Amino acid sequence: MIPARAISLGFCGVFAAGCASAQDSFNDFFWSPRISTGFDYSAGKFGEAQTTEIAFVPFSAQTARGPFTFKLAGGWLSVAGPALILDGAGVAAAQPGVSRHASGVSDTTLSAMYSFESLYDHGVYLDLSARLKLPTASFSKGLGTGKLDGAAQFDAAVALGEFMPFLTVGYKVNGVRPTLKTRNVAYGTLGLQYTWDARVATGLTYDYRQSSLRTSADPEEASLYLSYRVTDAWSFNAYGVVGLSRNSPDAGAGVTFTYRFAPSESPFPTFK
Repeated sequence: MIPARAISLGFCGVFAAGCASAQDSFNDFFWSPRISTGFDYSAGKFGEAQTTEIAFVPFSAQTARGPFTFKLAGGWLSVAGPALILDGAGVAAAQPGVSRHASGVSDTTLSAMYSFESLYDHGVYLDLSARLKLPTASFSKGLGTGKLDGAAQFDAAVALGEFMPFLTVGYKVNGVRPTLKTRNVAYGTLGLQYTWDARVATGLTYDYRQSSLRTSADPEEASLYLSYRVTDAWSFNAYGVVGLSRNSPDAGAGVTFTYRFAPSESPFPTFK
């Protein structure tokens, strides 16, 4: 499992930079790789009497050329508490009243994205993505479902001067494990980003996901983030999260650091 907020907030912090980098003629002819890592922490009761703490150290590598982007993501996951981590779409109770401390590698995701570059001159950014989750997280430890999952996702953003509203809509097909009785789920994100200058942007997001278990509440979260381009190659994205449902963490925070091997000239697009 990779925490869903790590995926969606990674999109928020990198999406604008990805849009701009795709405009550079360099990326039309050469691969443009980048790597990311960081730390994500959250805590909540998830409908239980005891609090469950979740710590995640992500790692991802991606490369882009022209309209295509390919990404590999995974990391190290640690869970302390009674909740069972199902997948990026939710958290559910394991054995009521039974607490445990488990850690190990997270699930691994492979994704491919196509960007409609012909719309960039109009300040419109549309992406289509497909994602496959490999069950590398341990089911016996309660770190994942132990099954393959697949997802399709649509991302859209519009640059309106310094403001950029964005939207994500996706559908996930969960691997079948009869003992968990999981279901396929829809998910989405609404957000608004403001670009302060060529290196700094801030934003707000709202995330909604159907729960993988019909008996659990749908996870909902609100987030505030800051993206800062330290140099042409280095950037970071810091964020805070507040849960809005009983199947979400009460609060969380994280930071992601990204290194670009082929830096783009303009990290944050604006359109006037």
